[in-house]
Formats: sequence, C-alpha cells, structure tokens
Amino acid sequence: MITINSILGNVKDSEFAGKYEQLSKNNSCEVIKIHRSESQRVRMRKTSDMGTDVALTLPQGVQIKHKDVILSSPDKMIIIEIEAESVAAVSVDEDLAGLNSIEIPVRLGHTIGNLHRPLRIVGRTIYFPIQADTELEMFRKLLAPIIDHIEINKTRMVFEPEEGSHIHEH
Repeated sequence: MITINSILGNVKDSEFAGKYEQLSKNNSCEVIKIHRSESQRVRMRKTSDMGTDVALTLPQGVQIKHKDVILSSPDKMIIIEIEAESVAAVSVDEDLAGLNSIEIPVRLGHTIGNLHRPLRIVGRTIYFPIQADTELEMFRKLLAPIIDHIEINKTRMVFEPEEGSHIHEH
C-alpha cells in the first residue's frame, strides 16, 4: 500500500501536463475514481485502475479536484478522477428585452438556493447536481413564471462547484 499525504498538483498545471500526456500514451498513468461527495474526505483507501492500493491521509480542509496528481515518478503517475454525475443545466435566454431585469435572477437564485444545491456558472448556464430525472419537472413547475425565458435540461458531467462555495446538500 502507498500512503499519500498531499496533492502534488493537477494535470492542467504546466508542471504536469506534458508528463501526464507522455505517461498516458505509455499506459503508465493510473487513475483512482471517486464520487464528488468523497472529494472533501481527507482520509480514504482506494485502489487504482491498475490495482495499486492507496491510502490518502490529506491535511484537513483539502478538497480533491478532478485530475489531481497524487503520485509522480519518472515512470508512473497516479491521478484522481471525479466521476461524472447527473446535473441540471438551466440556461437563460440572451434576449431579455422588455423584461423586469431582476425577476429572472431572483427567481432562479431563490429556487436553487432553497434546495441548498452547489452550483457552477458557465456563461449563461447554471449547473447543479440532481438525483433523479423527476427533479427536472419539479424545477420547471417551480420556475413556471419565467419558463419562457429559460431552458432546463439534464446532462452528465464532472461537476465541480464554484470555488469558495460552502453549500451543504439536502
């Protein structure tokens, strides 16, 4: 068993990007998959896709991110991947001419906020995790007053909440 006490960086960092690409081509990059809910755990034991037994004992407050590097040697790299999950994607129309400019953001914020969902905002789209497809219909009903100005869809993605958001989910 390998014991890991820190996260070295991320494959998106210039320090690891080239090495990750090279080791991946050589099948020398191992992956440990975790669920987003495990990303805040500082102690866990996992097995990589190539059978390496790993014990994570990270400092308190560390949050694991998708593609974090936990081991890097000249001939091997172990990274963490967060599993994709179902999320709602709420997109706001670009043309809101003639509308009360405060109604849409207030209704969206109030509805999503009342459910204590973490979120990610990309452009005009708000993403947040869902557990069942039936939640989409619930959101359509809750947002009925503005439904003509938004689009609500389901997608699967690696969901990472906005930095600094400390949301507890219900």
